[in-house]
Amino acid sequence: MLGERTWFVSTQDSMGTSLNRFGTLGTTGEFFERLLIQGKKISQLVAWMWSNEDPKAAQELDKYFKSGKNEMLKRLLFANESEGGPEYNLLLKVFQAEYLPIFEKEDEDFFIFRVAIDKFEGNISDPGPSDIGSGGNRILVFTIPYPVRPPIFDDTNSDSPDSPTGFTVIKKSELKEWLEQRPDEKPYFYENNPYIPTSSS
Repeated sequence: MLGERTWFVSTQDSMGTSLNRFGTLGTTGEFFERLLIQGKKISQLVAWMWSNEDPKAAQELDKYFKSGKNEMLKRLLFANESEGGPEYNLLLKVFQAEYLPIFEKEDEDFFIFRVAIDKFEGNISDPGPSDIGSGGNRILVFTIPYPVRPPIFDDTNSDSPDSPTGFTVIKKSELKEWLEQRPDEKPYFYENNPYIPTSSS
């Protein structure tokens, strides 16, 4: 859960300092909104990979999530225009440049990332005893859901058979709808289908 009780207890007195280190954010509301926007971008990134718009790029992106290496995943999530590189070029296939990077450079000491391959819902949780930043600052643990892609029904193709019932699949139109939304605006998760991953809950 985002900000469980122990996290609030441990940071409530130093929240102002944490927010100032986190970036230009000045209020708790802005801090949480930024987390939600970052989670939405990750959700849209996974949805784009599943949409099969560019199978080769999706295969390259897949390697970052499956590497099991926090540093490799961070290279993707922190890729920015000034440094360029293959990670940034991959993200430009998904997002307009104005929405990158997903995480700012000053966030680097604040987060540790984990990938959950068996969940459709991730979370932002309290730090554990070993989750301490280089300067002794507490870190939020950002768990990213990256499950096996469920069956996707192409309801945008008139040659496809009738749509199956229930929530056994994702419709291609749902992925398209989710990807067309601005990453920095509500809603921050796709409400109509629980199989489109949610990264900030």
